[in-house]
This record gives sequence, structure tokens and C-alpha cells, in this order.
Amino acid sequence: MYALGYLGIAVFTQTTVKWYQFYYAPPEANQFALRALVPISLIGVAMVLARIVDGLADPVVAYYSDRSRHRLGRRIPFILYGSLPLAATFILLWFPPVRGESLLNLVYLAVMLSLFFIFFTVVVAPYLALIGELTRTGQERMAVTTLQGVAQVLGVMIAEAGSGLLIAAWGFPVMGVVLGLFSLLTVLLTPAFVKEELVPPQEAPAVSLVDSVQMTLRNRNFALYLASYLAIWFGINTLTIAMPYITEVLLGKSADHSGYLIAGAFVLALLVSPFLPKVAERYSKKQIMLATSALFALILAATGLFGTLIPYPAAAALVVLAGVPLAVIFVVPNAMVADLAELDGLEHGQRREGMFFGVQGLIMKVVIGLSSLVTPLLFKAFGYSAARPLGLQIAGPLAGAAVLLGLCALSRYDLEEGVLAAKRVARGLN
Repeated sequence: MYALGYLGIAVFTQTTVKWYQFYYAPPEANQFALRALVPISLIGVAMVLARIVDGLADPVVAYYSDRSRHRLGRRIPFILYGSLPLAATFILLWFPPVRGESLLNLVYLAVMLSLFFIFFTVVVAPYLALIGELTRTGQERMAVTTLQGVAQVLGVMIAEAGSGLLIAAWGFPVMGVVLGLFSLLTVLLTPAFVKEELVPPQEAPAVSLVDSVQMTLRNRNFALYLASYLAIWFGINTLTIAMPYITEVLLGKSADHSGYLIAGAFVLALLVSPFLPKVAERYSKKQIMLATSALFALILAATGLFGTLIPYPAAAALVVLAGVPLAVIFVVPNAMVADLAELDGLEHGQRREGMFFGVQGLIMKVVIGLSSLVTPLLFKAFGYSAARPLGLQIAGPLAGAAVLLGLCALSRYDLEEGVLAAKRVARGLN
């Protein structure tokens, strides 16, 4: 029931990111006969403002979740009370006030997106922090995060396929209502069925918000892990942005064909995920991350040869193969952060699981924003057409180089799997 909560969370985010720009600033000729609601030149302003608000909300929500004294626990109340406004703001996104291009629609979109991401953080940061509190062994933790990763992939697939079917049949407002209510019901499974263990008052953080953030960033292993995690997401976002262009310009297929390639990667991720707990019994989380991230770096680098030394069939196979590192990135990092947060709590006597996920969320959003800025600049500077394709050819290799630099940091990560188990035994927790 905990893992199924992530199904709705994935539907919320993937549907919003996929369709908000198309709905408010559609192309002149579009299959849904949509009219522009916001000037295309200003549509990005709304998302930038919303992401700034979203990033600032992460450590704040994490801090107050860590310090909560609610009778239901530190995390469950945030999920319970935040899920309804999250669903409401998601639904309201698809009901703009003016039926035509208007600056009022721009203001409305900026406000709705900001509120949506605030409530998304209110729900998701405490939700992720529950991982360490619901599990007592490394095997349990990997099993839970695997189920969570499978739910995330299914949620993305529902958002990708289901949203389009609903829009084609009944339009964007109906799609928003149907997927909003569906997602709300799945998110509510977590507070309905999960009973959170209450934390003794003496183990709650006694430091300020700023001090808690600083303590988290000073955690050596967390900083090393975070460098690798952020580099991987830089690569994922770069590949996501570039794939439609790469498919059309370098591979000679229609841009929408890239969606089939990405879908293939997600299907492979879904198939690979159930095997990860068994793999984790033989290899450490660090070893799994190093191996699959190196594979992802090679795939990113290979995109620079698409259409020249690597023809379409081989290129398609490589993109689908990216499903293996995708499966790992959906499963292993959450387990690693839960390990680091638990060890930090055992060593310092303060349970700050929320802040670890909050700091990760804050910095990851900055990195994704950086990737969204850098990729178009590469295209502009070096070209992204058949006549000047260099921008497309170097985007993947540069992202792959970033992933390799992240792996250099992760190679210095030294939390052994047995250390945490020994600490638990010493505290009588196993």
C-alpha cells in the first residue's frame, strides 16, 4: 500500500509536465483544435516561477516534517492533508479563466503550477522519508523501493498513454478530473493503510532549519552520493529533451517516434526492476549504481554517433537498453538515502530523514533546470539541423561525461552495507 502511493504521484507529475505547455500554448494546427491561452514566449516564465517555489519548499517541508508531533506520526499527516489540495490544483490547471490568449491565463497558470508543486512537495518529501521508518533491514528496504520503482514506472506509463486517450475522447478538463481523482485515491492508500511508528520526542531534531540543511550537506557520504545522483539526472533530462531532435534530424524518423523509443526503455525498466532485490543480495548498492551508471554514460556518449556509425536499429536498441539504468535510478537511490539518513540518526540521536530527501529534492531541481537551460544553448551555438547537427551530436557525450564525473565522486562513497546493520544491532533495533 505504501508503494502504490507512488503510482498517483507519478501520474500527477508526468501528466503535468507532458501537457501543460501544449494545452496553454498549442501549435497553430493541432489535432485537438486548441486555441492559444498564453503567449508562447511567456509560457516558460510560469514554470520557472513554479520551480523556484518548489525548490524552496523542499527543505522547509522536510524540516517541519522531521519536527512534527502529530498523533498520526511525522509523515502520514502531511500525506493525508496534502493530497487533496494536490489533486485540486492538478485539476484546476485544466480550467483556465479565459477561453483565449490572455495575460490573466499566464498569472493563473503560474499560481496553479506554484501551488501544485508546493503541495506535491508537502506530500512527496514526507512520503519518501517513510522508507527508512517502514524498513529494518537492507533486504526490506530494497524490496520496498523496488515496489515503489515499479509503481513509478506504471504511473508514468498511465500518464503517457492514458492522458492521451482521455484527451482524444473528452478533452483536457475531463482528463484532469479523471486522472486527478484516480491519482488522489492511490496516494490516499498510504495514509489509509500505513501505520507510522511514533518517534520519541528526544529523537526529534533540536536544530534550526538552516543548521539542519548544513548538517545534511556536511554528511560526506551523502555529498558523494548526491554528486553522482545529480549527474545521472542531468543525463536523463538531457536525453529526454534531445531525443525528439535526435530522432528526426540524426535518425531520419518523425519526432513523435522518439516516444516509442522512450516507452521501450520504460518497459525494460519495468521488467528489470523485480530482479534488483536479488542482485542487491550479491552486490552492494554502490556497486550496482557504479555499473549501471557507467552503462548509462556509454549510451549517452553513443548518441553522438547516431545516424552515422550507429544506424537506426542499433540506436533504437541502445535507447531501449537505457531502461536498465533507469530501473536502478528509480529503486536504489531512495534506499541509499534512507540508509544514510538512518545512520546519521543513530550517530547523532536526531531523526532527520525528511531533510535528507528535502535537500536532495532542492538540489536536483536546480540541476534539472540547469540541464533544461544548457541543452537548448548547445543547440543554438552548434546547430540542431541536418545542415548543422553538431549541437545534437555533442549533447549526449557531454551529459555522459558529467555522469562519469559523478561516478568518480561515488567511487569514494564508503558506507559499507554491514555497518548500518551492526549499528542497528548495537541499538537493539533488529
